[in-house]
Amino acid sequence: MKKIVTLSMRDQIYEALRDSILQNSYPPAAVLPIDRLAEDFGVSATPVREALVKLESEGLVNLIPNKGAVVTDIKAEDILNNWEMRQLLEPYAAEKSVNLVKDDEVEELQKDIERIKANPFDKDLYVASDTKLHEILYYHLPNTVLKDSIRRVHQMSIRIRYFPEVSKAMHQQVVEEVLSEHLRIIQAFKARDAGMLVDAVKLHLRNGEKRAMAALLRQ
Repeated sequence: MKKIVTLSMRDQIYEALRDSILQNSYPPAAVLPIDRLAEDFGVSATPVREALVKLESEGLVNLIPNKGAVVTDIKAEDILNNWEMRQLLEPYAAEKSVNLVKDDEVEELQKDIERIKANPFDKDLYVASDTKLHEILYYHLPNTVLKDSIRRVHQMSIRIRYFPEVSKAMHQQVVEEVLSEHLRIIQAFKARDAGMLVDAVKLHLRNGEKRAMAALLRQ
């Protein structure tokens, strides 16, 4: 029988704060006061403080003694390092996956894009679709070491990946650019053209790095 795992209050708060930081709901330099968070979550200060300590160990916040925490900055070095790893791993994985991805998976991705075009400010839909597309580039690979490496890089890059969309003034333009690049990748899968797919993934990653750097400069 499968065990039902119930998260502790500390872990629930940690998960909620971590998701908010990774999706930039709490942007870089945002202050997270313990008292306010405890009131928002309806708990004492202790589990909030414990959650913030765990987030600090992951480099997502810096603790302020007896007060709370500040969300860590995104630096140019973080962007360059993450995209370098993605550019090394993802095009290769995509090439190996070109004939492994099922037709219905590709069709579902295309339907996601149509839904996002109709609702460009639906952040949850956008993030879910983007995550699905990038996972499909490696999900079916038999090489578990490669898959785990890409997953780790993705985990480290989540906050940076969605940083350009934070600005309301730039959001729709960025989403339109990303969707156009995603469609190129989808068309390559439909054609089962490995060269076309690698080129589309490389273009998408290069543009993603440029968008992240531009967002950092605007900040």
